[in-house]
Amino acid sequence: MDLRARDLASLWHPAAQMADWREHPPLEVVGAEGSWLHLADGRRVLDGIGSWWCKILGHRHPAVVAAIADQCARFDHHLLAGCTNEPVVRLAERWLALANRPAPGWFAKVFFADNGSTGVEVALKMALQWQAQAGDPGRTRFAALEHAYHGETAGALSVTDLGRYRSPFASMLTEPVRLLGLPVRSGSADPRWQDAAAEWPAIQAQLDAESRSLAAVIIEPVMQGAGGIRLYSPDLIRRLRGWCDAHGVLLIADEIAAGCWRLGEPLACHHAGVLPDLAVLAKGITAGALPFSMVLATDRIYGGFLGTWASGRAFLHSNTFAGHALGVACAHAVLDVAGEGALAGRVVQGGGRIRARLARALEDRPWLSGLRGIGLAVAVDLRCRDGAALDPALATGWRAARSATAAGVMLRPLGDSLYLMPPFTATDDELDAMVDGLLAGADAAVP
Repeated sequence: MDLRARDLASLWHPAAQMADWREHPPLEVVGAEGSWLHLADGRRVLDGIGSWWCKILGHRHPAVVAAIADQCARFDHHLLAGCTNEPVVRLAERWLALANRPAPGWFAKVFFADNGSTGVEVALKMALQWQAQAGDPGRTRFAALEHAYHGETAGALSVTDLGRYRSPFASMLTEPVRLLGLPVRSGSADPRWQDAAAEWPAIQAQLDAESRSLAAVIIEPVMQGAGGIRLYSPDLIRRLRGWCDAHGVLLIADEIAAGCWRLGEPLACHHAGVLPDLAVLAKGITAGALPFSMVLATDRIYGGFLGTWASGRAFLHSNTFAGHALGVACAHAVLDVAGEGALAGRVVQGGGRIRARLARALEDRPWLSGLRGIGLAVAVDLRCRDGAALDPALATGWRAARSATAAGVMLRPLGDSLYLMPPFTATDDELDAMVDGLLAGADAAVP
């Protein structure tokens, strides 16, 4: 059997309807470099989504490859429980300095985990245990935003608001307070980008109704990824910060998709000028070379877990591969390349280029609408050729993505929304080709 037949016979792919694989088999990748995937049939395709948003430096970046090789020559992994090493301490120091730019000294500690969903789980568990140990055990609920996505583990899925991911597992999940009516905006050029005054009273009323039961509010700051690359005013984060402070509620920022300079800043919360009590980072931390995550915490949170062993105040979450040495090495390489703002300008310039080209294309394409974006994250919505709404059952987004791949650009739709989240290292010509591929896919697929 060829590889595709063997794949169908043995693998169960993530986020896939495997019945589709018979007619639309997966791409067979034999190599990758920069923005490109090399296929077994001799073609090259551009990775327009950064392999689920994590390949911020492209594939096989030489600094990342060299860092892994160098670390392997020393040691590849040891448990972080009761052990330490200089690189992992230095990584915590470097990220604390970056994250604290709007408020020096705000974050004080880094807790390492092994993937994004687990990082969210860590933050949720920290919030619950901290509230109980702070003398408020009745604070057991979370508030989350409509259209939120926070991961696939049980806690992270509980605060997710995407029915196709969540509903099959409802019996094992808790129910959050769902905050509706977000101040949705198109991007930083929107005249109301930094103003959520009109929407805030209704959101505040929802929070006030549960102010005594909430342990924490969790947000994807500025950009909701899997919910459709939805952008909202950073002013909402400032208002949530103030409300949480006034009511004894913690604020958690899931920075997995929007952090690591994807929106032009180390943390997306930097666009609001305020910081949460807990921030979760993953994906771009290692430029997608290895699974890795970390949770940034304030001294106030950390202090709530100190005491004797007999007190039971210790945070006993553990992951075998927390602080994995190869992931640490990758993360240092990413900071060496991008950490001092070296690529931030490229993110802003590249994202502006994509948005400008799509804006011109939308002028004579009524089947594309809703252009939005910030940093190197840009999205549009598919409609019928006459501009009418699409029937979701037609799976137009998937047909557009397959047509885009045939045109040389790998995409994955979010329903009937198409987006680009390319590597920061993509050239102007590669960015233009990604836009061309997206447009070719949309033009071929819309009814």
